[in-house]
Amino acid sequence: MAGADGSATAGQEVPWPAINQPIMIEPGDNGRRGRTRGCTVDFTPTTAADEAFAFTFHGSYTRAVDGKGRFALPFRLRQAGADQSEEKYMVSRGADGTLSLQPYDVWVANFNRLRKQPPSQKLRDYLRRMSANSFQVAVDAQGRVAIAPERLAEFGIDKKITVLGVGSYMELWSPEALAARDSEQDGDATFDDEFFR
Repeated sequence: MAGADGSATAGQEVPWPAINQPIMIEPGDNGRRGRTRGCTVDFTPTTAADEAFAFTFHGSYTRAVDGKGRFALPFRLRQAGADQSEEKYMVSRGADGTLSLQPYDVWVANFNRLRKQPPSQKLRDYLRRMSANSFQVAVDAQGRVAIAPERLAEFGIDKKITVLGVGSYMELWSPEALAARDSEQDGDATFDDEFFR
């Protein structure tokens, strides 16, 4: 248990204050873990298949895009605690006419998960298209990522971009296309019922 002053050492179990459950105190490792009220929080992203995300992207943020295709990745959507030299993402064609921005490790895990399916021409075609249309980006010292302006233009993105957190990945939209998509939705009652149960 914790010492008389409430402190704990690495590897020592202490009760969680709110629920009185034991937790393990661990030292940080390369900025991938953070300490909160005496517990270790692991910010390592997980794959969508795990259904237990260590870090979930959420929120919508509109940013300016410069002439070189650079935009500031919203701080709240960045891999929390990541060392900037390790913060890598994959850009690929996403669902519903968007670009997708995924943490590198999540993208690779998802790609490899698909590769484990029974071989077929359809699967090979999909993996080929996904691989050919994906590329890695890193966050620069100003917190920006760069995507070629020509690639952004293919998705209707010019001077502004909306970065939308969707669980294990982010979607990149032109603000106008996202607004038009939102106006087409005529009710989410079924999903609301499931989400808020």
